[in-house]
Amino acid sequence: DMMTANHADVRIITRAILSPTLQSVMEQYQFQNIAIGTAGEYINDFEVATSTRNVTTFNKEIEQWKSELFNDIDVGITHTLGGIADTGALVLWPTEHEPRTLSLVPPSHIAVVKKSALYGHFLQVMQENNWNHYMPTNALLISGPSKTADIQQTLAYGAHGPSQLIVLLLEDE
Repeated sequence: DMMTANHADVRIITRAILSPTLQSVMEQYQFQNIAIGTAGEYINDFEVATSTRNVTTFNKEIEQWKSELFNDIDVGITHTLGGIADTGALVLWPTEHEPRTLSLVPPSHIAVVKKSALYGHFLQVMQENNWNHYMPTNALLISGPSKTADIQQTLAYGAHGPSQLIVLLLEDE
């Protein structure tokens, strides 16, 4: 509810229809140029869903494809560590296999989160993932599409990141 209130497109689905739902989302939003990582629980689904599109796998140094990433990619697709119910935020734990630029640079971002990985609050995320012993070097909290306002309080989306956020919430089967 909080993500929807923050202008995210949230779809509750089952794991069995992840690939077809990704295909449907890409068709609906007319995404043609997609960036994905190289590993993760759902990477095979990402690859199947994007097989008819122009896919760039984030498997090289950023300097080698920075121009493509910033100018040509329509959407980045990522996994998440989970979500935080009280703020409506997603928690991403970027790695070399799925760098943070996939969720921050393209104009649109598709994030996949398991319902079983929803936490009540941020402290619970830290406690249950043992961040006191193994804190990530880079964790991202995403609560909706990027937005900012000018001095007249005119709201603008996409000024400092993706203007569209699509969240696929996977129900437990």
